[in-house]
Amino acid sequence: MKRLAGGIGPILLLPAFAALAAPADLTVPTVDPAESILSEYVPEAAPDPNPPPYTLLRYNERYDYLADPKNRHDFFDPVKYIPLNSGDQQSYLSLGGELRERYENYHNAGLGTGPAPASQSYLLQRVTLDADLHVNQRLRFFTQGISGLQFGQQQTAPPVDQNPLDIEQGFVDYILGDPSPQGPRLTTRVGRFEMSYGSGRLIATRAAPNIPFKFDGVQLIGGAGPARIYAFVTHPGMENKYHLDTENGGQAFWGVYSTTPLGWGLPANMDLYYLGYRNVAARYTSGAGTELRHSFGTRWFGHAGGWDYDWEPVLQIGKFAQREILAWTMATDTGYTFAATPWRPRLGFKADIASGDSGAPNGRFGGFNPLYFKSGYFNDASIIRPTNVADLHPSLQLVPLQSLTATVATDLLWRQSIKDGVYAPPGNIELKPIAGSRYIGNTAETALEWKAGRHLVCTLSYVHLFASDSVKAAGGGNVDYVGTWTTFTW
Repeated sequence: MKRLAGGIGPILLLPAFAALAAPADLTVPTVDPAESILSEYVPEAAPDPNPPPYTLLRYNERYDYLADPKNRHDFFDPVKYIPLNSGDQQSYLSLGGELRERYENYHNAGLGTGPAPASQSYLLQRVTLDADLHVNQRLRFFTQGISGLQFGQQQTAPPVDQNPLDIEQGFVDYILGDPSPQGPRLTTRVGRFEMSYGSGRLIATRAAPNIPFKFDGVQLIGGAGPARIYAFVTHPGMENKYHLDTENGGQAFWGVYSTTPLGWGLPANMDLYYLGYRNVAARYTSGAGTELRHSFGTRWFGHAGGWDYDWEPVLQIGKFAQREILAWTMATDTGYTFAATPWRPRLGFKADIASGDSGAPNGRFGGFNPLYFKSGYFNDASIIRPTNVADLHPSLQLVPLQSLTATVATDLLWRQSIKDGVYAPPGNIELKPIAGSRYIGNTAETALEWKAGRHLVCTLSYVHLFASDSVKAAGGGNVDYVGTWTTFTW
């Protein structure tokens, strides 16, 4: 972290106009696969290794390179870069958007134990429009409108899927220091914004439902070369079905998150973070109450030869109701790609464990809270929340064509604590604590992702969960999921 602090620290001492205007970088920007707009879909499959400059957080895209006419090749380029000042190439307006149509069919959603119908079938439609106004290198305004509609099963449509018109993001940025992408600089952000850090295990956009996570508050972003450090104080957004979303005053979320390459020629990057969380209406199988939780985590990731790895341990302390919290998780994702073999097969293996509660009313509370984790954490069916769970998840990914990725996988799932239940992704209880085996079941998963062009991506996913005998004895059953979605981005 010495390298990180040494690069970013001086930014805080720079006055607002200390740096001269940096020359415009008119090269086409590259996008790391982890930042690609595809990175939260089909979790077992790697995103496009050569993606267009469309990112998961759309405000991270840069289009000042289109000031050079030689870089304009796409139909949408005229609205991606609308110059505002002939004397300043970095004064421009950029317009963008997304249209996604997603069909889902479930049998026994929620393990078949909830009030929802045994079979559900519906179409999700998401439309976003965004405007990114760069007044100059230092000052910019970003707004994004959103419409999410569910067709079919509307009586059970949650607010995250049924919200005809809303403001997803709206914020202002001001840059201190060197405003070029490599810094050193400090960006001050105020308003409503999405966040996604690391691999999305604790903070992500929640891409699968119609309405992603968003947060109201203040964010500071320090940058120097590839190193970044973020600090934020926010209230999460609260989704409302038929009127504008508000901030959730019952929850607060704050933290500091840093990421940097280790250097010295090592194939390693390190994230280090602290996250604070407060919820006045938390609910677990042991009861309800106010939750104050502090998460301390680190993430180690990188590539070495054909190997890739992403390992992340987290420790949580705090207080839930009258009990002290001591919870933890360890998540790993390791793979090897046979790059010289036809179809570039990648053998992957994920192993995760997240603590559950012991059930002792006077003991420490052990249930892990994954906070605002990515959708489809284990698979696209999003059956289980990563709380009180352990899993082993081997996979095989193939690339028969540059535009086509195929994945097959299976996931073996257990409860970490037999005294705690099984939780659904939103946090509601799917199965109360049951005696007997910890085993929940195993899945069969397959997915196809076709990158039909720069703007169009089509995905087909199927998941079957073979429920264990103990789950069936508690009233649950096997789960079938079919999902297919097409996304047009511009």
